[in-house]
Amino acid sequence: MYNPISTYRFQFNKDFTLTHLDALLPYLQKLGIKTVYASPIFTATPGSSHGYDNVDPTRINPEIGTQEQLSAISGRLRELGMGWLQDIVPNHMAYHPDNVWLMDMLEKGMFSRFSQFFETALSSSFFQGRIMAPFLPESLDDTMQDGKLTIDYDDSRFVLKVSGNVLPIKPTSYTTVLQATAIPQNDAIKQLLAELDRLQYTDEPKEYALAWDEVRLQLASLVNTPLIEEYLRDCLRVLNADVTRLRPIVDEQHYRFCTEPESRQEMNYRRFFTINGLICLNMRDETTFQHVHALTKNLVDESVFQGLRIDHVDGLFDPTQYLQQLRNLVGEETYIVVEKILHDNEDLPKSWPIEGTSGYDFLAMVNNMLTNGDSEKAFVDFYHQLIGSDTSLQDRIRYRKSYFLAQYMGGELGNLYHYFLAMNLADEPDVEILKAGELKFAIGELLVECPVYRYYGKQFPLPDEEATVIRKLLKNIRQNNPTIETAVNVLETALINKPPVADADYNERALRFYQRLMQFSGPLMAKGVEDTLMYTYNSFIGHNEVGDSPERFGMSVDAFHRAMQSRQEHWPLAQNTTATHDTKRGEDVRARLNVLTDLADEWLPEVQHWQQLTSAVRGELDCNDEYLIYQNLLGAYPMPGQYEDDFPNRFRLYLEKAFQEAKRHTTGWAIDESYHADIRAFTDYILDKKGPFWARFQVFQQEIADFGVVNSLAQVLLKLTCPGVPDVYQGSEGWDLSLVDPDNRRPVDYARRQQWLDEFAGEVSADRLDDLWENRFDSRIKLWLTHQLLRERQQNPTLFAKGQYIPLAVQGEYAKHIIAFARQHEHDWEVVVAPLHTAQLCRQQGTDIRSLDWKNTQILLPDSAPDMWTNQLTGATGNGKKISIQTLLEKLPVALLRLG
Repeated sequence: MYNPISTYRFQFNKDFTLTHLDALLPYLQKLGIKTVYASPIFTATPGSSHGYDNVDPTRINPEIGTQEQLSAISGRLRELGMGWLQDIVPNHMAYHPDNVWLMDMLEKGMFSRFSQFFETALSSSFFQGRIMAPFLPESLDDTMQDGKLTIDYDDSRFVLKVSGNVLPIKPTSYTTVLQATAIPQNDAIKQLLAELDRLQYTDEPKEYALAWDEVRLQLASLVNTPLIEEYLRDCLRVLNADVTRLRPIVDEQHYRFCTEPESRQEMNYRRFFTINGLICLNMRDETTFQHVHALTKNLVDESVFQGLRIDHVDGLFDPTQYLQQLRNLVGEETYIVVEKILHDNEDLPKSWPIEGTSGYDFLAMVNNMLTNGDSEKAFVDFYHQLIGSDTSLQDRIRYRKSYFLAQYMGGELGNLYHYFLAMNLADEPDVEILKAGELKFAIGELLVECPVYRYYGKQFPLPDEEATVIRKLLKNIRQNNPTIETAVNVLETALINKPPVADADYNERALRFYQRLMQFSGPLMAKGVEDTLMYTYNSFIGHNEVGDSPERFGMSVDAFHRAMQSRQEHWPLAQNTTATHDTKRGEDVRARLNVLTDLADEWLPEVQHWQQLTSAVRGELDCNDEYLIYQNLLGAYPMPGQYEDDFPNRFRLYLEKAFQEAKRHTTGWAIDESYHADIRAFTDYILDKKGPFWARFQVFQQEIADFGVVNSLAQVLLKLTCPGVPDVYQGSEGWDLSLVDPDNRRPVDYARRQQWLDEFAGEVSADRLDDLWENRFDSRIKLWLTHQLLRERQQNPTLFAKGQYIPLAVQGEYAKHIIAFARQHEHDWEVVVAPLHTAQLCRQQGTDIRSLDWKNTQILLPDSAPDMWTNQLTGATGNGKKISIQTLLEKLPVALLRLG
């Protein structure tokens, strides 16, 4: 099994290509990185900034580079002792004209070789009708009357064009098009019409494709003659000038034009979350699986890829089956991790043949470790008073999911309801006695009630543990909605009580419905909570993060130790990440915000002062949104005295997106312009450096930023020493004070980082440590620490991959402000020490972190551990089973000791 040791994530696009990466390989090697971790690099829509909207998984994106370049880079990586971890997207592709497979299906329907590739009515009885094309700017009638939907000849085929979208028409429609003009047909046109007539008697996909290609080639050759070109142009002119003649062609396609609002209540293809422009793949189909993974397998076989990261595994119909297929395809030596959101106390299925997750669970644990749980009540009480409501968070989650389901996923819910009926899972009398909509509502409530992304039962009757969970959820629904008890009983009977072990046919039908149900639980959780609630519930935004949850507020040291011991036992090579392309805030924004939980008695009154200073310019801006603005401004504003990086404009763009996601004053199709004008005026006021708000804000922000540095360094230490493979998101070896994408995809100043890295050569000295600390705001100290720890992992890969995680006892007056543990493998020992909630200590003593008096606080080494130690970060040495924190943290606020 390939061990990545450490990964560095790059976001490839037309502005950051394989050529750029090639130039950075010496930097990565010197930094200490062992594996390049690449965003999707297969062909995506033109100009894609992220690559998840892929149109051809069998080719390298030409905007990024070539397969030859990739192979050459792979050779250089091998020479440097490095590898490649590739992010792949098996769940969806772009609904785009460049998607050849999709366009072929839309053109040929059931006669397409790719008819089974996508989740539509052609591949599953779960969907019904012609595939929707939700690209109309208004109703079909109005769009056509306004001349915004036209027919044209493009790339050797007839197409329909609307709103920048280009869709092919079906072969049988060509006859209508070619007979539209009054110009007499010559022999060539007559022959072409005869070929089209013969085509309708061909029904085998491969034969049909060959025959159709011949027709298109014939048409393309004819178009080159002036007479035929004029004939075709007149056909198109006639049709575009007469809606009554064009409309029948539009109505007979394998797809059906509609508007985006229509797709919120009716949807007949599976899409990624609620993004109409991403159509999902039918990965259960073996041919689809092989086609999608053909290039990936080749690059694994050629040792270009040593590892794979699987995007959105929960979107697949059967994640377990898919991962087993993938493991069989790429072999046992390939490193595989999955993007999977785990909620508190949720375990990753241990049967999955993978190395773990891509690290959101680790992010959440560290984030909670740095949060002072003692402040939770103060934060929640303040927030409830601020917004004038004490509605529980659970009720808010339920409301947001219900709102999103009703407003955006009505089509998915309708499909589930009709599928339940089609699967014949309920006795006919039970269904008939229900009032209209009750069963559909009950199915929706089960989705809303689901507390995790999904469950993975793949047999019926369901395993006892999972059946117990579903039964509990149904019980909650009855309590919350007693009027639909009968419908809930029908669901419980169908999913829990009824499935007899011997009735294989019923169990197979029930399982198909259940897996479909679970397939839509994840999108509802993601959009209802991650992308809605996390922009509306602002009690403490530091936990409004992918993988984390506003329901969590702190984690004890003992709980963290238990989690890490379990991680080492079950998933020692899972990724440890603290920032990704999807995180809502940079890792150092969260680390800084966590300082507020140490200083609640200062922070909450400070907010009230700010409210007084801004009361005259608030307009209609409500307190909830105002509080969101304050927290983000405090967390993301650049370090004192450092380059602002166009912060005011970036912050304004962030707020636009944040309030779009909140869906309170902007719902995607209706914008409260007056409210947004007030937000812009408010933002301009608080960012005015000559104003009274800024004078007070800046003083407080600088103090919090300074304390945040300590949290950031502790976060780096934990990421690179805890069980798992540490991941560095592009540029976050320096301060990562970015906000949600696209802000976190800004270009990285690698020249500056390279220069700093070159300066770190040689032995660590007291002068260097003093210089790094005194200039800590320029981020060199974070780069230096990352570099030192990556080198340590390189030199001791077995220790960090297989070594035990041993919690260490801490005693003394400030014991609760220290986390310490050892990593031990055979005779090798390393001890990790990091401070917690130091802002609180500094305030109590009226001093800074370097001057803290740790008094009698010390860590205790196990009896089996060596007595001698060397601090790998400072060079200090010592001996004894009891080690003073005062000694360890004299020069740096973190320590890494090698014993022996």
